[in-house]
Amino acid sequence: EMVAEYAVAIAEAMKLPPERVELIRQASHLHDIGKIGVHDFILLKPDKLTDEEWEEIKLHSLKGAEILAPLVVFLDGVIDMVKQHHERYDGKGYPGHYRDGEIDIGARIMAVADAFDAMLSERPYRKAYSPERAIKELRENSGTQFDPKVVETFLEMLNKGTGLIQNRYQ
Repeated sequence: EMVAEYAVAIAEAMKLPPERVELIRQASHLHDIGKIGVHDFILLKPDKLTDEEWEEIKLHSLKGAEILAPLVVFLDGVIDMVKQHHERYDGKGYPGHYRDGEIDIGARIMAVADAFDAMLSERPYRKAYSPERAIKELRENSGTQFDPKVVETFLEMLNKGTGLIQNRYQ
């Protein structure tokens, strides 16, 4: 999965300890597990979501943490990342409205990786963005939605020609 590939690459570029990188890899593979608790008609809806549908979507990170909770012995450290991956750097995310350093670094990394992957992916309600447009969105949302250090690290990696975008299309 590209989210995990992006997240691991960012974590390694940020020189996080190998055991932390491994937790981020695991969390990246599990970050949307809570979507199994969201109705398909909402996930696949081609039109704008109603307020109620959007509220249900926003519960998926909490549902994911609940699903993983019995496995805490094996996934200690992963569950918070799954729960926080839709928090925003400016505190306007969900479910806890955490901000900046209150958000686990792994969740901040996953937020960038997940958003970039989502932008490059076709959705029922929109076409995939070009890599250039996705990069522009990351830049524009750095410091509000995303941790600026994480965005900077990711964009530096892309500029160095790491092949991350090319890997997506192979």
